[in-house]
Amino acid sequence: MAEQYPDGDVDRSVAGRAPVRYVDRGVTSRRVAGAIVAALGALAVAASAYLDWYDDETPRDMPLERLFQTEVSGGADNYWTSVAAPLAVTGVVGVIGLLLRSRLVLSVAGLIGLATLALWIVMTAIDVSPDDLQAADYQAGVWICAAGLVIMLIGIVGMGRRYRELGPDEPDPFGDYSAPRTPDL
Repeated sequence: MAEQYPDGDVDRSVAGRAPVRYVDRGVTSRRVAGAIVAALGALAVAASAYLDWYDDETPRDMPLERLFQTEVSGGADNYWTSVAAPLAVTGVVGVIGLLLRSRLVLSVAGLIGLATLALWIVMTAIDVSPDDLQAADYQAGVWICAAGLVIMLIGIVGMGRRYRELGPDEPDPFGDYSAPRTPDL
């Protein structure tokens, strides 16, 4: 049977282990809210694949090689060989991160999206010439992708840390704010 402390902390017994005290400081709702925000950012990154990025061209029209080479001719053969593919993967991995409420998975999704955007910007700048390229030349898709990445970062940071397991004799680092070790009788 679990003992309930006045501030919501619980001692839970596990077969074969000493009771472990889980310190809950309202992190669950914060973690879920942060994961939802980060997943919405990932979906914005994925949605940017359907908007124009530069010179009235969408990522679906650009071959994936465009992220690594400047002089690529022709368009993408299909969706999965276009620049839109890693953006779609960002959205899928972001939703998986939401379901798992995992900062690591959401961070991987963010890194995929960030790498795609950064490589595309660098290769475009090299191809066009940095002197001729200005921020006003980028169209809505680039800005939505960048905004989605910022939203993902805010959500990931807002998730906070996971629960921390405390052994029965381990001092609580937030001792001034937690319940006494013995429940009120």
